[in-house]
Amino acid sequence: MRFLRPSYILPLSCLVFSGCLQTAPVAKAPIGLTPENPIAQQTSIALAQAQREKLITQAATITAPRLWFAGFGFHSDSGAFRGDVLLTQSRLREKYPQTLSFVFDNALQKEKIETPFAHLGSLTETVKTIADQTKKGDVVTLMLSTHGFTKLLATQIGGRDYAHILDYHLATALAPLKDTPTVLIISACYSGSLIPALKNENRIIMTAAAEQKVSYGCQPLAKNTFFIDALFGDKHDGKLSLVEEFELTKKRISARETELKLNPSEPQIFIGEKMKELAAKPQNAWFVANAKINVSTAAKTE
Repeated sequence: MRFLRPSYILPLSCLVFSGCLQTAPVAKAPIGLTPENPIAQQTSIALAQAQREKLITQAATITAPRLWFAGFGFHSDSGAFRGDVLLTQSRLREKYPQTLSFVFDNALQKEKIETPFAHLGSLTETVKTIADQTKKGDVVTLMLSTHGFTKLLATQIGGRDYAHILDYHLATALAPLKDTPTVLIISACYSGSLIPALKNENRIIMTAAAEQKVSYGCQPLAKNTFFIDALFGDKHDGKLSLVEEFELTKKRISARETELKLNPSEPQIFIGEKMKELAAKPQNAWFVANAKINVSTAAKTE
């Protein structure tokens, strides 16, 4: 599989953002492996290819509706972003052990690439792979975790900053899933600003913050961001619907922010018209009587 090499290899101007997205220096020298390293790049591509082939083979053995997951930790300066990907994957697997999981993250790797790089190219290729494999009744969950600003997500690999992923880049990358039931989870500052470009009748979107708000928990040694910890941490309850779980998540975050005297992040949710029934179902029962869910993938055949 050929992974796209998008315009993420670009120097950034000096931009200072409030909240989790901090100063982005010009031509910041890498402190870990990056795609400019030929061996690291080829290893990343090979790992992504192996992951893709394994999951396509596994998917072919599952006759029932399937849950697909793809998690992306786009920034290398905090362990929270990788932690978010792994925690989300773990919770989904607890509910559905046969979850088909893609994992990409930019946790700092200095000697050997163990996880393929997360960037716009790997997101685009992975979404296309999933879209090509989905069938009637399948549901896709995408989780993106990184620093953010208005209408953008930041990308850093090996300690080096690359061009931001803008809202219209995301809209284009996700377009192959426009007819597929999709839950999109974004943990980043100002992530609510991405909703207008990404909303779709077959999509549920949950963001860590409102359009003009910062979110928290992305310090270098953090385990998870506040949002993903509240959504998928120890208090997560699969017997609740996604709507109920989100409302509890907001309360948990609000209490934590109040205790720490932080400005409210105000997490947001968008539910597309064709996803309202799924959003109201207990999460543990998403694939029970799935034929009754009114989604546009009903026209797909196996």
